[in-house]
Amino acid sequence: MNRRKFLGYCLTAGMTIGFGSLASCVTTNLSLASDEKDQLKGLRIVDAHAHPYQLHGTTRYDPSTPTIDMMKQIGMVASSFSAVGDRVLYTGNSGRPFNNTMNQLKKVKRFKEKKKIKLIRKSSDIPLSIGPDNSLGAIMAIEGGDALEGKIENLERFYEYGVRMITILHDHNNEIGFNQRSQSDGPLKPFGIQVVEKMNEFGMIVDVAHSKSQTLKNIAKISTAPIVDSHTSPDSMDRPSSTSRLRNWHDMELVAKTGGVICSWPLAYGAGNYQRTTLLDWAKEIVKMKQRLGIEHVGLGTDGGGNLPYKVNGWKSISSLPKLIVAMRSVGLSQNEIAAFVGENFLRVLNQCVG
Repeated sequence: MNRRKFLGYCLTAGMTIGFGSLASCVTTNLSLASDEKDQLKGLRIVDAHAHPYQLHGTTRYDPSTPTIDMMKQIGMVASSFSAVGDRVLYTGNSGRPFNNTMNQLKKVKRFKEKKKIKLIRKSSDIPLSIGPDNSLGAIMAIEGGDALEGKIENLERFYEYGVRMITILHDHNNEIGFNQRSQSDGPLKPFGIQVVEKMNEFGMIVDVAHSKSQTLKNIAKISTAPIVDSHTSPDSMDRPSSTSRLRNWHDMELVAKTGGVICSWPLAYGAGNYQRTTLLDWAKEIVKMKQRLGIEHVGLGTDGGGNLPYKVNGWKSISSLPKLIVAMRSVGLSQNEIAAFVGENFLRVLNQCVG
């Protein structure tokens, strides 16, 4: 890896996504060794943020993209199936964000029609376990509130269609608030306040991933339900303000105080003497998050299929989870703490929000 490019990326810790044709034709055959299967026993696994089959379409296939078979073979209970709400802005094509996002979500509905997934609309839909004959739980989600087009009625239309989680900011400022990598910051805009209040009312998870600090602070104050940051990691420099996709401790504490969860991802980066480049580094970071936030506020969000530019060594896809669990055990995390991280914490928030 080119060192200059690597360190330059570390300062922004961004996420790049290319768009184009859907790569759903690619499948991944997974065969876990018996010792890897042992690591997963008794765990209800949930991925808080993923792009199975890269619903948004891409010109660059991401090998970490989850498939239903891959998720079922590791015993995953549920995963987000996230459409990208600002896709038309990336492609430069004409079209409405609402319609484009709805077309992405229709692909999720096709999986449901084929009985390959079970759409989670309420807490009672959450599978208790996964077996060969059971359907994977799918949390229909949107990354980027741009899909609402500034109209609260579009939020209701998405809710009625089955969406239960929205990452209200994505890669730029919108009618809701300020993006994490923006040079500017500010509280929720008037439309953003309406969105958070209506999402609480309907029963939808408010995801603050990509939200700038003041916007996040405002969301945490307004929301009457737990909020989540579905895919991030602590900023080793703990900067109060930056254009990084990493989170400072103050922002994460605000999420935790709502009863929410900060979900950790497999991004590789470094800053100064700090390196987050291996599964062991990731496991040590989870311990630090446990100490600062409480293990009940830490979860898993892989961003699989989201084209993370660098991933920690040893992480290929969600099928690498047994290796992360081994690393977590090696740093002293208990079985109950591992269970909380890989799924139970997010399931608690899902139950509270959509219950």
